[in-house]
This record gives sequence, C-alpha cells and structure tokens, in this order.
Amino acid sequence: MTVIYGLLALGLGASAGLAALVVGELRWEARNRLPRCTTCGEQHHRHAAHR
Repeated sequence: MTVIYGLLALGLGASAGLAALVVGELRWEARNRLPRCTTCGEQHHRHAAHR
C-alpha cells in the first residue's frame, strides 16, 4: 500500500512541475507578444507614434 502512495505522490509532483513549466512558458509568450493598440487596432510597440 505504501508503494501505491509513493507512486501517487511522485505522479502528483511530476504533474505539478509540468504545470508550472507550461504556465511559465505561456507567461513568457504573452510578455514577448506585441500588444494590440487601443487607438488604431494594429499590433505595435506601446509608445509608437500615431501620425
């Protein structure tokens, strides 16, 4: 019975680590993506001049 609990704990730890990696990767992609402008609707840097 303790072997089953050990494997269950190992599986939960592995799934938590994988979830943390996926969340970190999603945050990295969201941070590096160009934001959509609220003035013109295009994607460019935040402080782009609208001429």
